[in-house]
Amino acid sequence: MSSATSVLAQPSGYFVQPATARPLNNSTPKVGGRHNLRIAAAAVSDLSVIYPEAVVASSQELGWQNLRALEMRHTISEWTMPPLENHCIIIQLGPSVDATVEIGDQSFEESLEPGAITIVPAGTSIDWRQGDDNPSEALHLYLDPQFLRTTAEYIDVEYSQISISPQCGIRDEHIHHIGMSLRHELKDANVVGRLYADSLAKVLAMQLVRRYSYFKDLRTSRGGMAPRKLRRAVEFINNNLDEEEAVGLAAVADEVQMSYSHFARAFKQSMGVSPNVYMTEQRIERAKKLLSETDLRIADIALRAGFASQSHFTTTFRKLVWTTPKAFRDTR
Repeated sequence: MSSATSVLAQPSGYFVQPATARPLNNSTPKVGGRHNLRIAAAAVSDLSVIYPEAVVASSQELGWQNLRALEMRHTISEWTMPPLENHCIIIQLGPSVDATVEIGDQSFEESLEPGAITIVPAGTSIDWRQGDDNPSEALHLYLDPQFLRTTAEYIDVEYSQISISPQCGIRDEHIHHIGMSLRHELKDANVVGRLYADSLAKVLAMQLVRRYSYFKDLRTSRGGMAPRKLRRAVEFINNNLDEEEAVGLAAVADEVQMSYSHFARAFKQSMGVSPNVYMTEQRIERAKKLLSETDLRIADIALRAGFASQSHFTTTFRKLVWTTPKAFRDTR
């Protein structure tokens, strides 16, 4: 695959009109009050199939190829959804709610403030129980697993090793920025908006693969690194990100007492990405944290994240985050 455009330009057919699903009690959920919406066990593509009256805005008619976005206003306090056909990212818009959320066999009790993110992997059910009866709003983003496969292959990640991990109540400024940009595009039905939304879908898929797949686990696979050496390599990289020379591949290989070529192969086998890609991603993650939490000048952040210059930092940041450091900071 020669370019990002080649991924985005392919007609996907990922999001066709979903089949309908019916509440088991055949009744319409009432607005307000404690009501439990439970549906038949057939898999569904997204929550609008079973809860259409909660949809405030949808990308269904906008021609987006690789992602579906729904802005939802929940007026029932409990709902259950069977295993999803797609990966789902839920961004809490407001107000804050206390919720018990079961995603597959994992249970979470969280106070979900605006900006809190929940990730539901494809093939996983979700049971949502809210602590009060107040309406709440959330943005739902759905990605087809096949699109995730295409994206993973584009960034040279072994898709067969990917398993997205359930999350609830996490903070991720990158995903939040993408979500708010997509929410804005929901109100702008034009060709430019469609192309931009499809580009953001690719960045969102990359973020899921890089940050919320099982690649984050330090595990041994055939031909990979021993856990002790892998952990030591990761710690060395993260502790020296601000020193571009000190964290070169040769230095990391020497730290774990491996040859350069053997280390590069074994690291990629264990982590799913090359050492260089991992280092760059970690530098960008550090930069995003500094952009979000400090008022440091962008030039200073570039140096603290280990980039040789502000221009190099800006070029790399735009390539991976699809926006400039200044624009990213302005959304905090």
